[in-house]
Amino acid sequence: MFDSVLAVEVSIAILAAGSLISLAASSRPRLCAYVSFALVAASSIAIWLAVIGAFTGGSRDRTLFSLPQLGTSFTFRVDSLSAIFLALVGFVVPLSALYSVRYMHHYAHDNVAKFYPILLLCMAGMIGVLVAADLMCFLVFWESMTLASYFLVAYERESAASQRAGLKYFIITHGATLCMVAASLALWRTSNSFHFDAVRETLSAMLTSHPLEAHLITFLFFLGFATKAGILPMGDWLPDAHPVAPSGMSAMLSGVLVKLGIYGLVRLFCSFLVPSPSLGIWGIVVALAGTGSLFAGNLTALRQNDTKRLMAFSTIGQIGYICLGLGSGLYCLATSPLVASICLTGATLHVINHACFKSCLFLGAGSVVYRRGTRNMDQLGGLARFMPYTTGATAIASLSIAGVPPLNGFTSKWLIIAGCIFTGLRFPLFLLLGLIALFISIVTLAAYLKVLGAVFVGSTEESAAVQEVPLSMVVPQAVLAAMCVILGIFPQPVLGLVSRAIEGLTGVSASAVRAGTMWGSISLIDGSAAAFWWPLGIFLGLAILALLSYGIQRAACAKARVVPVWYCGEEHGPAGVRYPANSFFVPFKQAFRGVYPALRLPPPRFPVLIRRALDLDRWIYTPVARTVEKTAGGISRTHVGAPQIYLLWIVIGAVAVVAITLALAH
Repeated sequence: MFDSVLAVEVSIAILAAGSLISLAASSRPRLCAYVSFALVAASSIAIWLAVIGAFTGGSRDRTLFSLPQLGTSFTFRVDSLSAIFLALVGFVVPLSALYSVRYMHHYAHDNVAKFYPILLLCMAGMIGVLVAADLMCFLVFWESMTLASYFLVAYERESAASQRAGLKYFIITHGATLCMVAASLALWRTSNSFHFDAVRETLSAMLTSHPLEAHLITFLFFLGFATKAGILPMGDWLPDAHPVAPSGMSAMLSGVLVKLGIYGLVRLFCSFLVPSPSLGIWGIVVALAGTGSLFAGNLTALRQNDTKRLMAFSTIGQIGYICLGLGSGLYCLATSPLVASICLTGATLHVINHACFKSCLFLGAGSVVYRRGTRNMDQLGGLARFMPYTTGATAIASLSIAGVPPLNGFTSKWLIIAGCIFTGLRFPLFLLLGLIALFISIVTLAAYLKVLGAVFVGSTEESAAVQEVPLSMVVPQAVLAAMCVILGIFPQPVLGLVSRAIEGLTGVSASAVRAGTMWGSISLIDGSAAAFWWPLGIFLGLAILALLSYGIQRAACAKARVVPVWYCGEEHGPAGVRYPANSFFVPFKQAFRGVYPALRLPPPRFPVLIRRALDLDRWIYTPVARTVEKTAGGISRTHVGAPQIYLLWIVIGAVAVVAITLALAH
């Protein structure tokens, strides 16, 4: 049995010291990259030891130091919920760091001192958020994570889009942090303690004695966590931040960092609040917010022609699925524990699955940028022949995020939608929300078929010089794609760990999701057997059908005839006849145009006097520049090119110096 808290402390210490080592090595970019990856890998090993210890030995607190005057302490705790999210950090971040070793060559004019040391600090902040057992400690790590991620988003100093997205991220996320600080101080004023156990007791008591204040505090926490998670409208920072960040950071941002907002929501509603009728109301709020996000996010993703921007809007949509499952579970937590366990298990499993396929998609998009230098799908095409590994990994991740069986996205979406149906039998609104989620899965499939069709299929004249990305960029994509397949065919072990986490957090038995052995099936029980899924059987069936169709094709001995396409007697290049990305699903996109909320404010108008007072160019810089220009023009007229004139000036200067010296002597 491993000491989970000690392993976490070692992990954070490695990252903190490693950031200084990485900074010292930044003058040699390649060395800095490999050293940083080694430090991240070492930290991840410690994280996995903490995860194993949490699931084998339970959780316990350890206080590093305390400030009793403030009622706070730096206390760490690794329970089963923390362990699941720590596993995501320990899995995705090392792959992103390995990918970045070669990818960061793409930024030849930027110093890696702005990337690798900050990446290590960001990882340390995420770990600290997940193991903090005190609100003050939690907020310190939360702010360090937010600041570090801001510098990674705004990495390109000379890019106006990068700086603008970074500023937007900074303002929105710090506004959310202020909400959380206000809520924490309101609780501290009553309990005189920031410890999680005191927060739970205080908030539960306030729901009875001061319900309005308790719900206001809950709302402030909800705003803070929902903003980080990317739930609309608070998550409007996300579509701007993802495209401009380095692709390794984009994978970490979508795969792990936004999940910490989900971690906060689960901790808030399943740990700080006790099951009650008011929790059911909050469940409806969370479910509606999630449904709005998955609807607007995925439909807006379909309209994008920028690969990374499409994936950013898709992240909003997939977070919506998680919140829909979480909200459904909260609604049933007090009245129907079996249904609640189905919903919460599906939401938590989708957190894990999304980390795999969305990280893989962002790394695939980054590989295309690395080789072609553009994210515009209208300028891409035909890359499948030249980048087969990137194409294969992106195809697997695209089918996974759309929920195509037997890949991992199907299992979690099946649990979420089934949970909505079971909840809808008690409150019909959730039936409608489940149908919307089912419809949006088709939209998600359409969006990523667009990516595959526009980027990898077809041909362009520019694709001939393209080759596959380096091995250090291929391996992370291959590992993530493999996990999409493995977790789709064998979800039972992960479901068992997720069920333990849900049961440990809420006290509700997760027996409604019955997952047998790795080779067995998964059943949902709502009083009686209600749903059934056998992923391995489906996979074997599809494999047999594929082999059968291939055998029939080979047995027919049909010869393929390759001829040029006839363009009505005219000659056209591949770029002139290819189907561009902006032509995909045009009628559908027009039908849902404007679904993403947009707030356009007029530019502020300042009074004339203030504008003139702040116009330093007009009354300082311009007059000084003109004076210097006139003086320089007068002096330039003395340079006539005659040596005699220059000698005369030397004599005049010498006489002037002697005269000044004599005058000063008297």
